[in-house]
Amino acid sequence: MSYADSEADRRIANIISVGRVTAVDPAKSAARVQIGDLLTPFIQVGQLSAGAIQFWWMPSEGEQVVVAAPSGDMAQAMIICSIYAGNAPSSDAGTPMINLNGGEIHVNGTMIVSGDVIASGVSLVHHTHSGIKPGPANTGEPN
Repeated sequence: MSYADSEADRRIANIISVGRVTAVDPAKSAARVQIGDLLTPFIQVGQLSAGAIQFWWMPSEGEQVVVAAPSGDMAQAMIICSIYAGNAPSSDAGTPMINLNGGEIHVNGTMIVSGDVIASGVSLVHHTHSGIKPGPANTGEPN
């Protein structure tokens, strides 16, 4: 096989790859990925939206990800998504879920919820208060 043919085969093989994250640099929105014998340099982590409306995420070390490399050129590669590897947070396809693993989520703007919000077992819509007194006094904690 000629050099040109083998280079074309290599580039085609590199267009879409699956690997595991080995290091993360949140300040640069980048991560390194082990794909077989290849350890990428720090490559950009694609986001759902990065314009006026933004959704930010960074993969974890060890997380399985899909890497896309335009024209098979790893110098232009980026992480485009993650793949569950036996660690899905639920087996119920009918219940969407965000698992923050004990972390926090920050919303910069107004959040409108058309249903109930339940925090630590307390319903925002159906909770009750104790210690209600007429006048300007504050109520007790929700029950």
